[in-house]
Amino acid sequence: MEYFNAFWVGGAICLVGQLLIDLTKLTPARIMVTYVTVGVLLGALGLYTPLVDYAGCGATVPLCGFGWAKPVPVDMRYFKNPKRGMA
Repeated sequence: MEYFNAFWVGGAICLVGQLLIDLTKLTPARIMVTYVTVGVLLGALGLYTPLVDYAGCGATVPLCGFGWAKPVPVDMRYFKNPKRGMA
């Protein structure tokens, strides 16, 4: 069932983007900015986490690299040169 939910939610998100391209004069770049902005607003309202819990990667794949990244703990003591290690 997880795969099905990821498939239909991701497909719905992509369908909205395709309709915006076909029916408006918006460029793909502006649509991506709109997706990112909506993702930030949904995250601020606490609505994005339940969507990701329900749809998994189907809610995140249309925005590859944006919005839903988990922080990685870094211990600066392991770097010989901390400034260079974080570059």
